[in-house]
Amino acid sequence: MEGPLRRKTLLKEGRKPALSSWTRYWVILSGSTLLYYGAKSLRGTDRKHYKSTPGKKVSIVGWMVQLPDDPEHPDIFQLNNPDKGNVYKFQTGSRFHAILWHKHLDDACKSNRPQYASIPFIVFLPPPKPKKYVF
Repeated sequence: MEGPLRRKTLLKEGRKPALSSWTRYWVILSGSTLLYYGAKSLRGTDRKHYKSTPGKKVSIVGWMVQLPDDPEHPDIFQLNNPDKGNVYKFQTGSRFHAILWHKHLDDACKSNRPQYASIPFIVFLPPPKPKKYVF
């Protein structure tokens, strides 16, 4: 499961942050690990508009996900880390995507152990040196 999400911190270590604004990420759920890729530009919803390496990797085993029934904000879900007292609100852009994220996150939160994605990387090798033939 992956896609563009906006995230807002509601509680950090049980306290309301002094400043809390929406931050855009491309988020990948791999097993029970969330990978956050920061935005490269102010707009854009395609993968190419986000950084190529994750800024954060977070295991969500033991976390709780909620899907509020709020007609004014049908595209919102909430993710809570009860151990640290952190609460995050996510905005998906549609009710359908909020429900889809909720289902996948709920399964991941209840899993036994974190799994980290194998993030592919490309290695650019220098071109081979021309061979010299002796006649």
